[in-house]
Amino acid sequence: MALTLTEGSKYSTTELDRRVIDRLVKDSRVLQLLPFEELMGNSLTYNTITTDAGAGFYPVNGTWTESTPTLTQATVTLKILGGDADIDNFLLATRSNKMDLKGTILENKIKAVQYAFMDKFFYGSATSDPNEFTGLQGLISSTTYNTVSAGSTTGTLLSMTKLRQAIDLIPNAWSPTHIAMSKQLRRYITVYLDSLGASFPTGRNDWGKMVQYYDGLEIIVDDHILDTETAASGVYTAKTGGGNTTIFILSFAPQACSGVQGQGGIKTVPLGDLETKDASRYRIKWYCGLKFEDIRSCAKVDGIDADGTVAA
Repeated sequence: MALTLTEGSKYSTTELDRRVIDRLVKDSRVLQLLPFEELMGNSLTYNTITTDAGAGFYPVNGTWTESTPTLTQATVTLKILGGDADIDNFLLATRSNKMDLKGTILENKIKAVQYAFMDKFFYGSATSDPNEFTGLQGLISSTTYNTVSAGSTTGTLLSMTKLRQAIDLIPNAWSPTHIAMSKQLRRYITVYLDSLGASFPTGRNDWGKMVQYYDGLEIIVDDHILDTETAASGVYTAKTGGGNTTIFILSFAPQACSGVQGQGGIKTVPLGDLETKDASRYRIKWYCGLKFEDIRSCAKVDGIDADGTVAA
């Protein structure tokens, strides 16, 4: 069973773990939505459907042709994410009447864990660094089926036609719910809509926050989507070194864009007093990863000039 971190926190065994999860997802729309499957071991091997089976009409006594879906076997391996936070005992004893020192230090460490996960969610590469998991850019780029290039150069202005083309790549078996982009690109699309006398529809999401929509998809504006990507022949190649960006069209579901984590999820471990200094240490650790069981559930437009005019 796959649950979001918020739902899974209801099964946490300690109040501290629940508070850590609450803070982890508080400012991240992706982590609010992403379902996580807990693994018994350290990896999961699954079949990714790349081509559906076919069917047809046959004459009486005709010869039937067998057709099966094309499957590609993939493996997701749990990676170790976390950090240690030391709380000075002297400051804890003398400053606790002024501020929640322990809470402040732990919250800062939680933010660091969140930042590290979200960076790898978009740009992680287990090929470049075996200690991290492969993110959206690598997983979606593994097939040309669900990638639309903005153009044929190192960076091309966004065409709204290309964006709709990427949305249409996702088959009817899936209903994408979200579209993720950088703040700068959202700003240029807003300027384009303003020129037409139009605007993004707005509403409140399931967390009660006011959000914008495009073509029925909730817009996620994420600081971790960079405007410095490098593209070659209009295709993403690296997260820095250029002036490009990417738009992601996402379906969050156990067989779509989903996460994996170790038993028990995120853990906050009090390691106790340290020998070498007058402080106590807490360790936040998370065995996690990212998977797509059906790669066709999501799509992207890459090679977009992040600093340019949007056109029809």
